[in-house]
Amino acid sequence: ETIQQGELPAKASAIAPTILETGKSFTAKGMEVLERVGKETMEFIVEETGMEVDKGSNGEGDQQTEEEQFEEVSFDRCFYIYGGPDQLEELEALSSHYALLFNRKKGKLNAEQKTFYDGKLKEVQQIFNLSTNVDEDGPESDKGKKIESANTDAYAEMKKLCEASVSKAAKMAAGFTTALGGLSPNEIIKRTTNRLETIHSEGVHKLSEMCCLAVSQLLVLGKSVISSANKSKNEDDENDVKIDWPEDPISKGKIIRWKAQSISVDMEKVSTSFATGISDVAEAYAAAMQNALADKQDDLPNQKSLQEKVKSISIHLNSDQTSAVSKLQDALQYLAYVVVCASMPSV
Repeated sequence: ETIQQGELPAKASAIAPTILETGKSFTAKGMEVLERVGKETMEFIVEETGMEVDKGSNGEGDQQTEEEQFEEVSFDRCFYIYGGPDQLEELEALSSHYALLFNRKKGKLNAEQKTFYDGKLKEVQQIFNLSTNVDEDGPESDKGKKIESANTDAYAEMKKLCEASVSKAAKMAAGFTTALGGLSPNEIIKRTTNRLETIHSEGVHKLSEMCCLAVSQLLVLGKSVISSANKSKNEDDENDVKIDWPEDPISKGKIIRWKAQSISVDMEKVSTSFATGISDVAEAYAAAMQNALADKQDDLPNQKSLQEKVKSISIHLNSDQTSAVSKLQDALQYLAYVVVCASMPSV
């Protein structure tokens, strides 16, 4: 009965949060993020000021611990910490529910109508494929921009996170040439390694945070589409984002696609900013080493490991951006049945 009425399944309805609720929720996972960021900030201060902090023994155990911590900084791990899998699970539940409802409704239509809505579903799924080209100019684009103004808090939060991330990446790389001045070759390698790892860690965290926020925003848009289709039931729901959705599922799809595309561009900006930071640090390192080794003829340090680290981190950052867009793509496709089903006649 619930499915035939087109209501949200209990789980999706209960857990699918608004953007503001998501932002206000402090969980154990969030505290884990704060602890890691705090550690990275202290390391950054140590590098900038040259202060030494007693970390205990510098034996093989500590070296192994540092390597393990570096390996732990992965997109999937951070995505989990920020609650991303839970958001995707809710969207998947929503998709499954509306796929079932779509088939129930379609079963009561005549052959011509069945073909019509099957075609609409395929078209929306194609629109939701971020690798395909869709005309981003026109009325749907204007509608998409109106969504941003209708959901001002969410829009501002995403833009603020993007701008702060780009600024942070630039700040972490700025002035590093000066910081390496007058240091020994081995100290230059040590400082550079620490800075590279810190930038990499921060970049992964920011991409993960943006991706989770993006998935959450798509979930809110999906709920808004559902509420719009059931106006009589939800007109007094203060948690819904009020958007004047068009009746046509293709127009709905293009509006949501515009939103996802905008988020994807922001993700690319953040990824590029941290990649640029890595490149700037590598250039500062090369210049500092050239000066430090000018008068040094023997006992030259092995620079190969650091060069490999620069290459590895750059590859990982690029892979992390790909992972973030992939998660966004998954979230987008989960809304296809929701969009089409909301435009079908009631059964």
